[in-house]
Amino acid sequence: MAPTVSNPSMNNKPIAHIHVDNIQANLDLACDKSPGSKTMAVIKANAYGHGLELVAPRLKGMDAFAVARVAEGLALRTLGIDMPIYILQGFLGESELVQCADSQLIPMIHSTDQWQLLSATDTKLKVWLKFDSGMHRLGLTEAELDMIIKSPGGLSVLGVASHFANADDPSHQENHDQLDVFRTTTDQLSCEKSMANSGAILGLSASHYDWVRPGIMLYGGSSSSCPDPRLKPGMTLTAPVLAVRSVAAGESIGYGSTWRANSAARIAVLGIGYADGYPRELPPETPVVIGGERCSIVGRVSMDMVMVELPAKLEVRTGDRAEMWGNQLSIDEVAAHIGTLGYTLMSSLTARVERRLFSPPSEAKIEAGFDNSEKH
Repeated sequence: MAPTVSNPSMNNKPIAHIHVDNIQANLDLACDKSPGSKTMAVIKANAYGHGLELVAPRLKGMDAFAVARVAEGLALRTLGIDMPIYILQGFLGESELVQCADSQLIPMIHSTDQWQLLSATDTKLKVWLKFDSGMHRLGLTEAELDMIIKSPGGLSVLGVASHFANADDPSHQENHDQLDVFRTTTDQLSCEKSMANSGAILGLSASHYDWVRPGIMLYGGSSSSCPDPRLKPGMTLTAPVLAVRSVAAGESIGYGSTWRANSAARIAVLGIGYADGYPRELPPETPVVIGGERCSIVGRVSMDMVMVELPAKLEVRTGDRAEMWGNQLSIDEVAAHIGTLGYTLMSSLTARVERRLFSPPSEAKIEAGFDNSEKH
């Protein structure tokens, strides 16, 4: 006889509920903060882990998309995106150059190798140039920039961009040094210019120029240690309660027996782990929210499971869902427990985690907390 299923909507896997309305609100904020600039929405790395196919077709109000790699630009074209798409790392080799031309992708040239390859072909391509104003990661020197712009041959340069190394700290002196270098180098150029990433959009208005490039702020994450309260979470990550167990005083939990109960405790075992992208490095006391209440991780994060200690009066059942980060628990707060940023967590989620558009719960479920139902 088949076992009785008490709740057919139960789902034995972690789910990233994607708040497209919140992402749109964050994009609107970027536009409002830079009213004189066009907006290049950065949607690289699978929309920072949120799901390219869920996010890209639903965003409105930007003037272009930006991705890191040619393959990501091609994926956007496959989704039917017909607006300008900028490739922040440009092309690597002739085949990618041809793909850019065929799919009308706009690469940012950051090296003389790319320029020479383009110059040696008959490919007609609109490009931007990436100038190294002081970050020293990718970018042309001032002499190389000048050489390319003045070179014969009909290269169609639409604009010049650069990137801040310290935009997360608007008062950092190097921001002003980079701005001075960029301004001095590009003031006489007639093409468009772009300097501002998320941190600079919010904190360095002098850097806005013709285009701004919001990235992490679109998804509600912060590029600094002081999250902006105006930003809304783009994702709520939940995991199922697999079991609720009682442990006696002195008993240990998990690999290595690194945590022992000081007194009798109830433990919820959650169906998520480092194979899903939930970091193994997260220590005990890292918060998780169940039923609107904070619980703390105990023991080590396993490949597929996490254990948390439950408050004495909290009623939890198998099949309930725990929020690992999102609406009730900031992703940046979770990331701070291992000394990193929300970027790392959201972009590290693996394919085991289902991405699903968030549907607002009913009023009754809003009062109780996050909607634990997993119906499509």
